[in-house]
Amino acid sequence: MTSLGNSLVGLIFLTVAAALTFLMFYIWKFPFDHEQNTSHAPPSLIRTHRLLGYVYVVIYIYLMWQMVPRLWAYQIELPPRTVMHLTLGISIGALLITKLTIVRFFKHMEATLVPLLGSALFICTFLLISLALPFSLREVYLQSKALNDDEMSATRIARVREHLPRIGLDNEQLLNTLATREGLLTGRRTLTVKCIQCHDLRTVLARPRTPQNWQQTVARMANRSTILNPITQEDQWYVTAYLIAVSPTLQETLRQRRQLAMTAVESQQSVMSAMKMVDDPAEDSNYDAQKARAVFEQTCSQCHAYTLVENARPGNKDEAAALVQRMVGNGLVAGDEELNTVIRYLTETYAGGGEATPTTTAIDTPEPSAKEPDAIIATDTMAGFALDGESLYSQRLCITCHGPGGKVPIGPNYPILAGQNKDYLVQQIIDIKTSLRNNGITSVMSSIVQNVSDEEIEAISGYLSGVE
Repeated sequence: MTSLGNSLVGLIFLTVAAALTFLMFYIWKFPFDHEQNTSHAPPSLIRTHRLLGYVYVVIYIYLMWQMVPRLWAYQIELPPRTVMHLTLGISIGALLITKLTIVRFFKHMEATLVPLLGSALFICTFLLISLALPFSLREVYLQSKALNDDEMSATRIARVREHLPRIGLDNEQLLNTLATREGLLTGRRTLTVKCIQCHDLRTVLARPRTPQNWQQTVARMANRSTILNPITQEDQWYVTAYLIAVSPTLQETLRQRRQLAMTAVESQQSVMSAMKMVDDPAEDSNYDAQKARAVFEQTCSQCHAYTLVENARPGNKDEAAALVQRMVGNGLVAGDEELNTVIRYLTETYAGGGEATPTTTAIDTPEPSAKEPDAIIATDTMAGFALDGESLYSQRLCITCHGPGGKVPIGPNYPILAGQNKDYLVQQIIDIKTSLRNNGITSVMSSIVQNVSDEEIEAISGYLSGVE
């Protein structure tokens, strides 16, 4: 069944559980004859409760029939959410068996235990559906948006007809079937039903692949399919055809994602340029407080009320720059001059034009205190002088994506660098600089590290490895 079908079944399952619980408590208020082990509730309510109980059991068996084969196909340790999901499913089964046993064979215990078991069943059902439904609805959304019928255009069909023979399909009749709108729709259905036995669609559709790579990926999925839900050779061709058809869409999505990453980097670079402009004495004569306030209100109201700054007033210029940098990290897009104006306005308005306590330079580095070991300041002696890894980390714009100290990256795709092994960091940066590593969003970093020397890479890596 599709994700939409499973979502509807889950909602029905939860609704039936809620109705059973309500009826159970309603019937419970009627007198119960302990000698005859019968309730004085209206027979129609008892029959309705029993019928809903049968419906509940049938739906539970169906859902477990859907769940167990998928879990059996996992080749690695189950993720925590799946373990919780499975635990609740098994718990419901145990509670059902216990409740049915009492109702059938130990009626003298019914009045005491059945209401408690019924309540436990509803709680477990609620938790089970709450864990599963959001992810199932996300699959439905992905299927309706990323896998919509508009993709079955003539251009996509022509692409399939062109590439399938190149990767080994020599059956003309099958090719004519695959290279049709109906064939691609069949491939989509197979993908969304059979190819998510071990993972969700995000894993499959993470990035575009060549037709040959798609075929190999589908073959690996087929090898992991279960006996109860096998992926046949013909299924593989249907799925491969569909994935070949949608590759241009995946490529465009990847391009947009990279463009967003580049925009974030450019915005962070704008912060650095703006900070240099603030230090330029020539800018003082051009500062207009009224215009600066207008720029501040217009810029900072993109995400929130600009009055929120009142609750986090910067105490000096550096704190004002850090505040603006956090805004840029949250998605603010603005030019150098606008950011410069905002930083200057924040400094003049809230900090009175104050300066931060001067930072230590690479030439005048104090000895680390007893409370602050050499993990705080990491330097490497290269070519007869000391390179300050902490300063270079900011100067070379590493901080723009990975955050202060490498601890707070601007997005989930950016790794935390603090505390990493120095040699590992050095090797990774060099691999990105030489394009030996070019996966993911490393293309963004590649342009930044081109002008970073090997000595500077050593110093930056040494600093990051010592950050706790």
